[in-house]
Amino acid sequence: MSTPGRAKFDLPDEPLPEIPADVSRPELLGGQRPEVEANRILVTAGESFDGYEILRYHGIVWGISVRAKDVGQDFLMGCKNFTGGELDSYADLGDEARQRAMNRLFHAARRQRANAVVNFRFDMTPISPGGAGAVVAFGTAVTIKSIPDYIPVGAAGALLRDIADALKQRA
Repeated sequence: MSTPGRAKFDLPDEPLPEIPADVSRPELLGGQRPEVEANRILVTAGESFDGYEILRYHGIVWGISVRAKDVGQDFLMGCKNFTGGELDSYADLGDEARQRAMNRLFHAARRQRANAVVNFRFDMTPISPGGAGAVVAFGTAVTIKSIPDYIPVGAAGALLRDIADALKQRA
């Protein structure tokens, strides 16, 4: 049965898998996110990870990369201002600086024995006109653990509940 005000989804007419009579709705919906692998850091711009519980806050972590442009490349990219097009070497420099800053952030999180970073952000700042620039990656290092038999909330959970109810009605 759907809750009033929720979207209703029609299931296809093809046969659905049989559901044993002793399976409860939570068992049908529930699942568990995988544990975070050793030496892996999960990152989100949000305040938490869906399906995971934050066990410990370790504090703010960051990584910084300060990069300077090559004078020859700077001259060639200056010519592109007249002809138009993407400034490839600047884009590559930005990507490289961003990746180095993230790698340093991951290293800082591992030193604190965290397996995730929440509230992740980037900050890019020119240091000198036409010269060096800094990229800072920062967030809060945390330790997370998957929630057993997790049932999603919000739209994903509502959709799964509707599917579970429809499967139960057809059984």
